[in-house]
Amino acid sequence: MLKTIATLALLATTITPALSEEIRGEATFAWLAVGSTFTLGDGRPYFAGQFSGINVFKDEGGGALANSTIQCPGYNDIGVDAAGYCTVTAGNGDKLFLKWSCKAAAPAAGDLAACEGAATVVGGTGAFEKATGGNEFSSHVRGVNADGTTMGYSELRNYVVNY
Repeated sequence: MLKTIATLALLATTITPALSEEIRGEATFAWLAVGSTFTLGDGRPYFAGQFSGINVFKDEGGGALANSTIQCPGYNDIGVDAAGYCTVTAGNGDKLFLKWSCKAAAPAAGDLAACEGAATVVGGTGAFEKATGGNEFSSHVRGVNADGTTMGYSELRNYVVNY
């Protein structure tokens, strides 16, 4: 009888699907933008390049994505909109892929430019291969260095990733 119960328990654990994990929270993506800036016909700047930095979750959240690196190729039609893709790399090397876009917003004190938008999970590798989710965000351009690189940060709200 004991052998039958043990066998049934083992069988139940092997046919029960693994529970998915979820990451929820708020985070700050501090970034450095490197690329090229062009002046359009109407005089406004247009940036094409990459935003790179670290994803820092608040309240010790973030799970597998805590302090992950982020690389986001994209454009910023300053004062109009911005869009691109991001690769978020977890500490173990698994990657989460996002598509993002935002519309220009009124800059806060100290901002050179700002935008409000959203990001959606579009794929991943390893544990994130079948991930879903996304977040809302506000991005803030804070400074331009002598070499043309730009510094800023994005506040990520309602961050949810299921995997």
